[in-house]
Amino acid sequence: MADVIADYGHNVTLFQPYHLALKNTEGLVKNKNIEILNYYPENYEELLNSKTQTFPIFWDSQLVNHPVLSAFMMPRLLGKEFEGTAKQIIKDTDLHETLRNKNFDVAIAETFEISSFYVSHIIGIPCIPVISAVRLNLFNNLFGQPSSLGYIPHTGSQMVPDAGFMDRFNDVYRNYFDNVCFESLTERQFNYIQDAIGKPVPHWKDLIAQSPVFISNSNPYLDFAVPTTATIVHVGGITMNLKNIKNPGKMPEEYEKILQERGSTVLISFGSVIRSFEMPDDFKAGLIKMFKSLPNVTFIWKYEQDDVEFQKRLPKNVHLKKWVPQPSLLSDSRLKVFVTHGGLGSTMEVAYSGKPALMVPVFGDQTHNAYMLARHGGAIAYDKFDLKNGEKLTIVMKDLVSNSKYEENAKKLQEVFFNQPIDPKLNLMNHLEFAIEFPNLRSQVPEISKVGLIAHYYFDVIAFLGLVGCLGLYLFFQIIRRFCVRVVFKKIKND
Repeated sequence: MADVIADYGHNVTLFQPYHLALKNTEGLVKNKNIEILNYYPENYEELLNSKTQTFPIFWDSQLVNHPVLSAFMMPRLLGKEFEGTAKQIIKDTDLHETLRNKNFDVAIAETFEISSFYVSHIIGIPCIPVISAVRLNLFNNLFGQPSSLGYIPHTGSQMVPDAGFMDRFNDVYRNYFDNVCFESLTERQFNYIQDAIGKPVPHWKDLIAQSPVFISNSNPYLDFAVPTTATIVHVGGITMNLKNIKNPGKMPEEYEKILQERGSTVLISFGSVIRSFEMPDDFKAGLIKMFKSLPNVTFIWKYEQDDVEFQKRLPKNVHLKKWVPQPSLLSDSRLKVFVTHGGLGSTMEVAYSGKPALMVPVFGDQTHNAYMLARHGGAIAYDKFDLKNGEKLTIVMKDLVSNSKYEENAKKLQEVFFNQPIDPKLNLMNHLEFAIEFPNLRSQVPEISKVGLIAHYYFDVIAFLGLVGCLGLYLFFQIIRRFCVRVVFKKIKND
């Protein structure tokens, strides 16, 4: 996002407070005019010496994967990671003065961690919220988007029109606890931020909702169609370079040799947060069974650890790599399928590449991303717990590699992206400049979004009309009953 804004001629400062010792943007910022302002907490040396948290429990922990338990565990887990650096930022008056002296027109901040909204409040500049995921109902609601129930399936639910009562019940149940989870996480942050400031401050909902726009990483031609408002701006695809996709560069020599080994090649990568080498052994066993069952397919597996013993268990058609040139491989016609966890970056890359995909969501928004891509017909959403089922995995993979319908559908979606009428980068810039010009505009948020659930969905009117209808039917049947009684009584009297 910083690169896009700077490329359009704006002065950009990228403020990076470290909650973990992960330099996620090293090598990613291309525009040399961007000022990078790193902020290291007091315990940064301790963070450097500690083991990077990779959350292997997300693979198969029943506790973390249970929606109710997760709703109460995740706010504690993630809130604790944020707290130290966030409180330090809020208390650092020297930092506030440095930022204030730069005379920024606007700040842009991720909603997942909210301390930047309060720093912006302290230094007196408007702050535009962004979400790096496709959507988060908790924040979309602040900008007038109605509930997405029925429009987007939750984990374990069939998609419309196949959804039945239990699917709808599952959607309601999971939607409720998803909101509980994220509201608890954000409320926890608000409490320690207010304590750090030392005086009452605007509630996070009121502060975030002041913005005239909310920038989402959704692409309307990829994502589910949902009712929305003009304030929610979709810029999914700003990271995609169409020129490089259409004209990929030369493949590194070692991968060129691998791609020439067999007629079909499959790439497997589960991202950078969840590591393949920490996958449960029975999941690995299922993958190995698939590898052996498909000897005519080459597999490149992003595996983050040197493991000689594990390598011995693999057939010759499998190559383990700590790092892979993912965009280059996806642009190569010899790669037939991408097996991915469904992180939004990888989802967007495979969608733009026109490649079939096996989507194996592990946690978070990845299930949404998997369903989102699968509905276009070029991908299959696959339950991670079925990785241990080597026979099923083999059948699905063989179908993806050999059945041309997946590639045809994936190419159709790619053509849509290449011809979408609104360029995501231009959409971002137009709305950003609009928000700077009109920082207090709120007319596009429907007033009905401010009322309670009963008034919003007219439940009181529906109940009233239902009551009146029932009363009318009761009176009608009473009249008919009395009329019938009189007619029958009169006939008996006459007889």
